[in-house]
Amino acid sequence: MKMPWSREAVRILPTKIDLTGQPWYRNALLLHVRGNGALRWETRALPPEADYYESARCLTLRSTPLLSGHFAAWETSESRLCTGWGLDTAECPELDALRETLNGGFARLEDAVPALSPLLELLPEGVYVLAESDAYPTDGDGQFFWDVPDRLKICSATALVCLVDDDYDYNYECLPPVFLYPSQRRSRLDMERVEYYRTRFQQDGSLPHGIALYVGAGGMSVLLDGHHKAAAAALLGRTLPCLTVLPLGYYRLDNPKQSACFGPIVVPVEDISGVKLPKEPWRYTKGSGPLPEGRLEDAELPEALLAAGKRYPTAEGYALVSAAEIGYPTDRELETWLTDPGLYRPQLRGALVVLRSRGDPRLKDTALRCAAVGDAHCSLKTEAFQVLAELKGDPDVEAFFIDYFVILEEPSSVHGSAQDYLTQIAHSFWD
Repeated sequence: MKMPWSREAVRILPTKIDLTGQPWYRNALLLHVRGNGALRWETRALPPEADYYESARCLTLRSTPLLSGHFAAWETSESRLCTGWGLDTAECPELDALRETLNGGFARLEDAVPALSPLLELLPEGVYVLAESDAYPTDGDGQFFWDVPDRLKICSATALVCLVDDDYDYNYECLPPVFLYPSQRRSRLDMERVEYYRTRFQQDGSLPHGIALYVGAGGMSVLLDGHHKAAAAALLGRTLPCLTVLPLGYYRLDNPKQSACFGPIVVPVEDISGVKLPKEPWRYTKGSGPLPEGRLEDAELPEALLAAGKRYPTAEGYALVSAAEIGYPTDRELETWLTDPGLYRPQLRGALVVLRSRGDPRLKDTALRCAAVGDAHCSLKTEAFQVLAELKGDPDVEAFFIDYFVILEEPSSVHGSAQDYLTQIAHSFWD
């Protein structure tokens, strides 16, 4: 069932969004939505034991909770998230209407807007970014995205990540929304449907997409449609093509200009014409009562999905990708970086993260060449050792570690030194 597109309710604004330095986005549009607010954030009462600087918010669809949390006041602090009651408990024919488009029915992002319009009209009136990118079917803490509890839990992907090592000096990295949080009950999982999408992902042509709403913190979005697609992607060790809706969160002063911030996407205010921007976009509808208890954890998830979720980057790991400002590396890029690992250490550290997450066949050679870097104190060398130690039984990796022990001073010069740590990692290859 298709629903009509109200061109007055959802308009594509002519503003061109600069995605320089953000290679994880394929495309992005700025939209003005005259919505009815049926899908909205509400403030709730904080319990007495909560941190004074937190705020309690709940995402609801026609009064049905989809996600709630205690959100930190500072970007550097992690928020605590909790599940909702499940999209199936809310009336949402708008999602049913757009599935044909999400399953591969658009060539350009602009072409998807008419089908998405009925869902977008559920949002409060305002300006939004619609971005096409890839998302990982994980929560950013090393777990399959659906494997979250029905209680408040700290989520690492909701804050800036601080990088402190030989390549970064207290860099606070803003994550793009590449991590996912569920909005469906686990009992809705249908493995036959997962297998259908698993086959689709392996076929030529347009790929199925999910659709998600950015939660306004860190790199986390709540998945509105695409749970079976995300599960299929996890079993294949790939990412989920995803359309993400990012609300206007706040303004910042980029001397001398003011910019509007939609998560990590920044748009100069002077470039947004023809619409009235809100003075305080961070103000939410006031709800009543405390946060509701979650209801998604109503079944066990298959072990295959739980195991598949562990291969993806954590928030800390993906920060290395974001800081290096790299996309998925081409053969040419990898060869360029590997010709001078000392010069391209940030790029290679990010490359190891993304190659490992997809089980890329180039991972072993890249890690072997990075592990050969001479400096034992180099983070790149350590992370390459960690990657190689996971490739248990590989004869080339075994030969590398044997050679390492042959030339190693015995014992290590200083217990607890960088060399000692590398030795521990090398030993773990045979564990």
